[in-house]
Amino acid sequence: MNDANNSAVPAGGPVPGPVRVRFAPSPTGTLHVGSARTALYNYLFARHLGGSYILRIEDTDVARSSSEHERSIMADLAWLGLEWDEGPDIGGDFGPYRQSERSAAGLYAHAAQRLLDEGKAYYCFCSQERLEEQKARMLARGEMPKYDRRCAALEREEAAARAAAGEPATIRFRVPETAIEVTDIIHGRTDFSSGVIGDFIIMRSDGGASYNFAVVVDDIAMAITHVIRGEDHLTNAARQVLVFQAMGHEPPAWAHHSLIMGPDGAKLSKRHGATSVGDFRGMGYLPSAIINYLALLSWSPAGEREKLSKEEMVGEFELQRVSKSPAIFDLQKLNWLNGLHIRDLELEDLRQALVPFLKAAGGETAAGGEAMGIATGAEKSSGRLAVAETAVQTSLVTLAEAPGLIEEFFMLTPLAESEAARELKEEGSGAVLEMALADERRWPDAGDGSAEAVTQALEAARALIKEWKKACKQSDILPKRLFRTLRIALTGRESGPELPFLLSGLGSGTIRQRLQAAKEFTS
Repeated sequence: MNDANNSAVPAGGPVPGPVRVRFAPSPTGTLHVGSARTALYNYLFARHLGGSYILRIEDTDVARSSSEHERSIMADLAWLGLEWDEGPDIGGDFGPYRQSERSAAGLYAHAAQRLLDEGKAYYCFCSQERLEEQKARMLARGEMPKYDRRCAALEREEAAARAAAGEPATIRFRVPETAIEVTDIIHGRTDFSSGVIGDFIIMRSDGGASYNFAVVVDDIAMAITHVIRGEDHLTNAARQVLVFQAMGHEPPAWAHHSLIMGPDGAKLSKRHGATSVGDFRGMGYLPSAIINYLALLSWSPAGEREKLSKEEMVGEFELQRVSKSPAIFDLQKLNWLNGLHIRDLELEDLRQALVPFLKAAGGETAAGGEAMGIATGAEKSSGRLAVAETAVQTSLVTLAEAPGLIEEFFMLTPLAESEAARELKEEGSGAVLEMALADERRWPDAGDGSAEAVTQALEAARALIKEWKKACKQSDILPKRLFRTLRIALTGRESGPELPFLLSGLGSGTIRQRLQAAKEFTS
């Protein structure tokens, strides 16, 4: 990069017409959260401006690409709610949407032949051994390695004949002597010198297209107006600008966002812990929380808000508000946001989200299925489990914590082993237990576990507790004694779910058994 003064090739200016952006992953692994943020920024930008969001699979790395990884990436994108308008699964007017299919159709070969015919590219017959020797010599002299253009002087007809005869050859782009200007929405203007680039390969000897060539051919064919990607591609933009110009097209507008770093300032990798969307999904993070958090890595909305819905982000997203500063992945902040999003879930959505985690833990879910014993020591029903799920909702950081908290909800610490149980012998506790047992017919039940049934049960429990408080006041029993006596009697512990949840979720048989046991303990 430099500030060359000779004629420059501009790039990244205003693009007229409908906005079209693309997320173009390589199916060589699972979806990294850094790539997910790129997909998210493209999605938000397109939706904000009413444009099109395209999914393109760049699978030209045959050795490392797999259909399994492609399916995994698409499943993770769909789980995040980043629905695409065109793609390999749904088609569109600009397909095919896999580079392997575009290569098989001869699209890259045709474009390369055009550049050969126009003298903007040439065949190179240099062996890999020669290229490596040349590179070593240049490095030894302290020079930046680049091709020495040995084959650039070959007569076009001679080179074409040698290639046609089957002599192994690559096709190199003939880099003009010019400065290259890349105007980026996030980084501003960056100047590159073509003198340090060298004539790069656009078609390999095996007939495959290089990355910097294939993406340009595809972006032109798919009418891409904006390219939003990681800043590690900024230097690629210099080569791509030249190919766009050689093909007779203005480059798209560029926006290269910062990379995600670990707490130590190094690029986020597996040594920092979970890095893929699938990892976080399996750990119990909500898709709404993940995209909320990823969006805030380098971008911020107006005001001080941090918890945002996807719709709110779409309404406010602008590339001009994306910072070029490195983004540090902060798991504690993700946990905080995930807890907020969990607490916003409606009961039915919470129950559905918990299903895989409760099943994995061997428990009966509120969504149905066989009872498997998670509610140890208490009656089990969809209604009671739904109450337990609602009770722990305010405590959850991730969904994966739910089985343990729900199991704790149903578990009783035997009074003989409970240090808290000694309070049951204090004055007033016996009267509280008698009063609660006398009102057994009014104990609430959450029925079928529907949101309405749970709400009604909790309201009934709160109304009953309110009456008990009034009765205790008339008998000079402090409210504290009411709540502590019932909590210790029902759980054997001093802390835990609030009393209305216990009365609504434990079941009448379990409540009766525990209150009677507590009464016997006091005598």
